[in-house]
Amino acid sequence: MSSKAIMNPAQSEKEFEHDYDDGVMFFHSHNVWEAIRKLEKFYECKIYGVLELEDVVESLRDYNAFDKEYGDDDYLCEVDDVGKQLWLSAMDYAYENVNDNEHGYEAYLDSIYDYVVDGIKDAYDK
Repeated sequence: MSSKAIMNPAQSEKEFEHDYDDGVMFFHSHNVWEAIRKLEKFYECKIYGVLELEDVVESLRDYNAFDKEYGDDDYLCEVDDVGKQLWLSAMDYAYENVNDNEHGYEAYLDSIYDYVVDGIKDAYDK
């Protein structure tokens, strides 16, 4: 069979290449939300949960450990000073351990927050 797609009569005499996954699907020109909308449309589904690094960090920005203005002994550092790998590890941990059927997105945020705080405290203790 040819590498060309089977021509649809509505496409006149045009021949089209099959789309392929180049390993960086949607990363060329789409943010995560645009990619999700396209996936939902293509697969006729709804994706109802996303842990996206930037959104997680922004959601936790005002939590005690990252809010100097809170004035409590819980403050550890600015949220932007937390390393990316710690955030990613925390997100993996939350994804594996939170039962979202009971508590939803907030449960993920709380789990990520606790994991990151423990990671920062462990680093200070060394």
